[in-house]
Amino acid sequence: MRVRTLSLTLLAAAALAACSPEQALTGPGRSPAAPDANHVGANCVNFGIPPLGSTFGPPTPPGTTVWVENGIPVSVNTFLQSTGAWSYGVLTTELAPASFTLAAGKTGHTNNINTGYDFTGLGFAVTFVKFHARQIGGYDNLSVNGSPIFVGPLPTHPAALGGVAIASAWVGIPGGVQGTVTLTGSAATPITKLLVGGQELWLDTICAYP
Repeated sequence: MRVRTLSLTLLAAAALAACSPEQALTGPGRSPAAPDANHVGANCVNFGIPPLGSTFGPPTPPGTTVWVENGIPVSVNTFLQSTGAWSYGVLTTELAPASFTLAAGKTGHTNNINTGYDFTGLGFAVTFVKFHARQIGGYDNLSVNGSPIFVGPLPTHPAALGGVAIASAWVGIPGGVQGTVTLTGSAATPITKLLVGGQELWLDTICAYP
């Protein structure tokens, strides 16, 4: 019995080691393009349009669309501090940090600024959104469908905003955490807009699904 238990333990450890970080967080066989059998055919923002090293923020007015990627306008917006004050920092397109193993290529690094994603022009009702995040301290903002802004570390997000359910999964990395955040709406309550940013928050692969 002890030999069998040890064998099962070793097999489980080997299987876990074989999983990619994406699989460890979201389940075997899932990826940004197909998070599960019920959600396929995504339009994604991969920060692929702006050149590497692009910065967005002042003097561009808050609320300005700074590029459109796969039918999704991306805007820069003011950031709500935990003190109640507003700031308007900078969004930078950077290569994925080494510890951000869920990302590939360019990412968006938000520093006291919010990024906005408008899904209303995609030609379908968005019922599921998934994005990757890397959080290194400080506070973040999150709003869905124009809801009041949640202020706090992104991993402590509420269960729902704007009538849309929110879930996430995180793993520890040096200095912080990384993971995936999912928003689940419905035909009756589609996901029309997402606002997210942080003091030291990296974002990648913001995908909207029917």
